[in-house]
Amino acid sequence: MSSKWVWPFELLDKLGEGGMGVVYRGRYVGNNRIVAVKLLPDEVAANENLVARFDRELEILKQLKHPHIVNCFGGVCESKQRFYAMELLEGGTLADLLHKRGRVTWDHVIEYGLQMCSALDYAHARGVIHRDIKPGNFLLTKSGQIKLSDFGLATMVAATRITRAGKTAGTFQYMAPEQIQGRPPISNKTDLYALGCVLFELLSGRTPFEAETPAAVLHLHLKQEPPRVSTLCRDVPPELDQLIAELLSKNPDDRPENALVVSQRLDSILRPSRAGFDPFAHTAHDYDSPSSTPVVTADDDEEVAEKAQLAPHHRQWLCAAWSTCVVLLMLFLWQWRQASYWKQDAQAWETARVAAIASTEPGQQMAAIAEFGQHGPMSSSAEAAVVQALQSSLPTVRQTALKAIERQPGNLREHVTLVRRLQQQDENADVRAQAEKTAEALRRAPSMGLGGLLGKTLLVLLTLAVASAPWFVWERPKALMRSPIVRAAVPALSSSRRPVTKL
Repeated sequence: MSSKWVWPFELLDKLGEGGMGVVYRGRYVGNNRIVAVKLLPDEVAANENLVARFDRELEILKQLKHPHIVNCFGGVCESKQRFYAMELLEGGTLADLLHKRGRVTWDHVIEYGLQMCSALDYAHARGVIHRDIKPGNFLLTKSGQIKLSDFGLATMVAATRITRAGKTAGTFQYMAPEQIQGRPPISNKTDLYALGCVLFELLSGRTPFEAETPAAVLHLHLKQEPPRVSTLCRDVPPELDQLIAELLSKNPDDRPENALVVSQRLDSILRPSRAGFDPFAHTAHDYDSPSSTPVVTADDDEEVAEKAQLAPHHRQWLCAAWSTCVVLLMLFLWQWRQASYWKQDAQAWETARVAAIASTEPGQQMAAIAEFGQHGPMSSSAEAAVVQALQSSLPTVRQTALKAIERQPGNLREHVTLVRRLQQQDENADVRAQAEKTAEALRRAPSMGLGGLLGKTLLVLLTLAVASAPWFVWERPKALMRSPIVRAAVPALSSSRRPVTKL
């Protein structure tokens, strides 16, 4: 191994360094992919405990394949030089984000928390306890996705313990009381305590416990109740404030059961409308008296209930369709106006070229014919002038006309007989060769008349589709769902209807 190579990786530059190794930006020689290479330095390799942790981290990462856990590509643990490669994330860490912004809004904190819980639930289900949950170990992609990294302190529930009883390992600002005391059991709830510390810090910009020395911070984790995050961040929803307080409970039994439960509670806070929403729910004070309340059953008059619920949606679609039609009409009028100006200029240009073809000057004739071949489809008068040039006594004029027809075959397929006659009988070899190419182009060219008809047909169909969109989107599904065939085929539709709906 040279100073810049750990085969098969070329080490480019150092990205970070910690007690469990050095991370480099590396290039894999097999396909030039840029990855992150974590290397255990030689001076650390003499520590058997650190070597064992490094080997265990690699084994754990190789087992964890999850969208919110950093992806490990494998490594080497048998030789003296230990290393492994993982995906390189360029978005920094949550710690970098906090340093830059100071704090994060509560809705974004919940989005991050959902991703954290997804990773922790996956790891915990496989018996992996991370033990070092902190903002610096959550890496960010450029799109803002979170990935959990650094499993150097992680333990397997069924594995042999590396940290001896009475010894503490972790980051002191985020350590649970049972982790500080170094006594079993270290469980998934240990990570949930650290998760509560991370959420607290993201919301408030500070950790739950702060003191001048690490020992003082550890003492606060053990003995003092943490402040409520709502006292530091006024806009935090009460439900989120309560959830973080439960995560920071001293007793593991008082914390949520697992990361999945935390995720479900976070989701209910972020999207409360999804829980218990009943569009048909009404209270008694909505009516003058209970006896005068009209009662409509789903079997008697379902259409009334549908209109009451879907009429606003219907109006929205009608407005959208009307706006679309107005925009299309304005675009059509603008294009028509531009086309009228262009048509006037084009007519003057075409008249001059037709006159040049009719002149007796070969140079002017060939220049005008060539321009018709280069600029768009020809009109009927231009086509007639070019076809007339096929009968010129000059071979160069006939050849130029054939080239123009080859480039712009348009509706000139009816003149293929004249072109083939030139191909077979013309006295000039160059004219015959060009006539052969032109005849082939005419044979392959589609009819412009048919293309114009198809274009108009498609425009009419598009207009009809836009105009009828509200009916297809709103009326048609309702009619389909009311049909006896659908109701008979899907019994759930009948069983899910409410027996009584008050309007």
